[in-house]
Amino acid sequence: TPLQSLVLLNDPTYVEAARAFAELILRHEGTDAQRLDYAFHRALSRPIEPHESEILLKLLQTHLSEYGADPAAAKDLLSVGARPLPQDLSPAILAAWTDVARTILNLHEVITRN
Repeated sequence: TPLQSLVLLNDPTYVEAARAFAELILRHEGTDAQRLDYAFHRALSRPIEPHESEILLKLLQTHLSEYGADPAAAKDLLSVGARPLPQDLSPAILAAWTDVARTILNLHEVITRN
């Protein structure tokens, strides 16, 4: 339902979960494409398809540019929830990957639909 979609995208619990997932993804060694494949294996138990990787890599680049230009926006996103911020990760990079993780966690394959 539309309400479920809004909750999954904006509820502090889900935003914080996406940030924790993003931290896990960033700690995985490799290229951004390899990290996306790792994230798909973790969330969906399958490899990422080439068209999915292309879309998510574009999304990542867009958010890296946006958060790089607006550090306050990155800080706002990362301040959601009680999980402490890692000191060894760039806020702009973590915020961008948080948005990618939110997208992955909102795929139809991940959420429960009736």
